[in-house]
Amino acid sequence: MVARNCSIDLDNLRTCLKVTRLREHWDETSQCVLQRASQLKNMLGDSQRYESKRLEIETWLSRMENRCERMGTVATTADVLEAQQKEQKSFHAELHQYKHQIELFNGLTQKLIAVYPGDDTSRIKRMTESVNQRYNNLNNAVINRGKLLHAAVHNLQSFDRSMDQFLAWLSEAESQCESVESEIDRNPLVLKFVGKANREGFNIRQSSRSLFKLEGKFWELKLEE
Repeated sequence: MVARNCSIDLDNLRTCLKVTRLREHWDETSQCVLQRASQLKNMLGDSQRYESKRLEIETWLSRMENRCERMGTVATTADVLEAQQKEQKSFHAELHQYKHQIELFNGLTQKLIAVYPGDDTSRIKRMTESVNQRYNNLNNAVINRGKLLHAAVHNLQSFDRSMDQFLAWLSEAESQCESVESEIDRNPLVLKFVGKANREGFNIRQSSRSLFKLEGKFWELKLEE
């Protein structure tokens, strides 16, 4: 009878131990499930914030890319160049101002990668890299265009200076031609000094017209530079 009671007690003890282990396992599993559920809930919120920010930035990037494409080629006239420079400064200012949003977006990406190391974050890495690449392309494009505009303005200013020098020379040459012509009118004997030109019927006024043709050629050559 005692042996039977001992056997029953051992069975009860084993059963109690099993129940205890099951309860402990249940508690651990339940806690893990609750933690994972909370993590997934937080992940969903972070992912939604990430996606919302990504769409906002990509919309802005698309607008800036379209605006950049509409800028057209660099002009060669002062008035159009001035307008293009103003547009360039406005574009560059907006691009620089928005850089803070790109940095915040990169920070959000790094947070997701750090907080959820056990989850696949390769997709958000690719999307963030794409955003950064598009922003860098815009930044490089506006810098290169700024250099082209600066060169165009410099060339135009150099052309204006050269043109002023040429016109001064032309004015002096015309004045000298008029003086020679007046001298010829007063003293016909001066004609012997023009020799060959006089025999070919080439007079001083024709020389003046040739100078104007030279001026036109000068303009053409400068515009081709």
